[in-house]
Amino acid sequence: MNIKKQFWKTIYYWIRYLNYDVINREKDDQEIWLSNKRKKTIVIFSNHITTTQEIRFDKSRVIENKENIEQLAGFQPQTILFYYFTDKSLSTESLDETYPQKIKFRRISDERELELAMPNVILSKMINREDSKKTSIFYRNKVLSSNLLDKHMQRFSPVTYSLIIINIVLWLCMILYFNRFSDVKLLDVGGLVHFNVVHGEWYRLVTSMFLHFNFEHILMNMLSLFIFGKIVESVLGSWRMLAIYLFAGIFGNFVSLSFNTTTISVGASGAIFGLIGSIFAILYLSKSFDKKVIGQLLIALVILIGLSIFMSNINVMAHLGGFIGGLLITLIGYYFTVNRNIFWILLIILLVLFVAMQIRIFSIKEDNIYDKLIRDQMLSGNYDEARKIVNKSIKKDYADDQTYYLSGLITAAKSSKAEAMAEWERGLRLFPNSGALNYEMAIANRSLKDKSKALKYIKKARKANPQNAQYKNLEKELSEKSDS
Repeated sequence: MNIKKQFWKTIYYWIRYLNYDVINREKDDQEIWLSNKRKKTIVIFSNHITTTQEIRFDKSRVIENKENIEQLAGFQPQTILFYYFTDKSLSTESLDETYPQKIKFRRISDERELELAMPNVILSKMINREDSKKTSIFYRNKVLSSNLLDKHMQRFSPVTYSLIIINIVLWLCMILYFNRFSDVKLLDVGGLVHFNVVHGEWYRLVTSMFLHFNFEHILMNMLSLFIFGKIVESVLGSWRMLAIYLFAGIFGNFVSLSFNTTTISVGASGAIFGLIGSIFAILYLSKSFDKKVIGQLLIALVILIGLSIFMSNINVMAHLGGFIGGLLITLIGYYFTVNRNIFWILLIILLVLFVAMQIRIFSIKEDNIYDKLIRDQMLSGNYDEARKIVNKSIKKDYADDQTYYLSGLITAAKSSKAEAMAEWERGLRLFPNSGALNYEMAIANRSLKDKSKALKYIKKARKANPQNAQYKNLEKELSEKSDS
């Protein structure tokens, strides 16, 4: 076994896959200390020990310097592990301690001992994989890198990778299923729309975060998620990163619904901007990032925003809302354990914003997205597709008088005026005070020379909308003819 290479490779694996940090370097980097604050564990790797007596000295050193070690690590360690990489015959028997602090010693001289020393089965299988292209210098440079951004980017980030995979798989499924995208199809699979959400389809707040318009859209978002997701996951942990991602995405969608009532919104951008907001909160709280790291993050952010300007269907309000949501939830989580007064202030701010958004969402005039889609299809000459949307709207019980008005126009174009009138009459049974439906029936009856019926309908239309100039003119025309 290449002792030196495996020494640095093992340390690298503990940093990359187990989220440990270097806290101390000794004896010309032949002894490296790692720590994990969440696990309250310190791991000491050494490749300079030649005698058992030196191991006993290490044990005495950690027992007699508890306070110094706690100060170095920033926490009171519950477990201290020693890993000695050596080809010498050393004995670690009877040296382990379990109380009051767990102290364990491991000698590693071959691949089998290295596999047994790894903390889980997956790493045991990975550690001895052949990687001849990577040298001990490669692993050493990775371990001792002073660039904080590089350290975070090299960490294994299971949640970030999982989110990217889920988004890509859903994208590919949509490509195979739809072949091409449209507003109608995005609406069908869970796109965010004000009209549907206020009618109880709350699931769209989440489903819309995993849908994308086109290849450029998903490519941009996944590259951004890879960068910012890995940073947040490395600093705060996998579950906290997932919570911030989902919370910011939903919060951003609420902000979007507060201002946008006429379009279909999809994409992970709101959640990703939430991760950016979280990073800004981390920068503010930790004060450990130097100017170079901050500059790199700002450059990445500027590039992201710059590229998004040239992309269509960008939901700026969702981006802004996601950023604010990610910033606030990160600060709230931090101050919960540090300063309860600031915690309550931030929580109240968040709740006030949330309540204000709900009031705004449910008080602004809703636009029936299905009517808009029907009109779009009709303008494009796709009357069959327009008819499908009409049927879907009626089936969901979302149809209004405009739906039946448009349905009648479709019927008139595809079938006959008589069938169109029957469709408008069906609409009038449900919406007897509809100006649009009464007006169309007045026009239809005028063309059939039935002026009395036409006048009856136009008067109802005028009653529904007294200021409509078309209604006024037609009523005047029919009234004059009736008098004559």
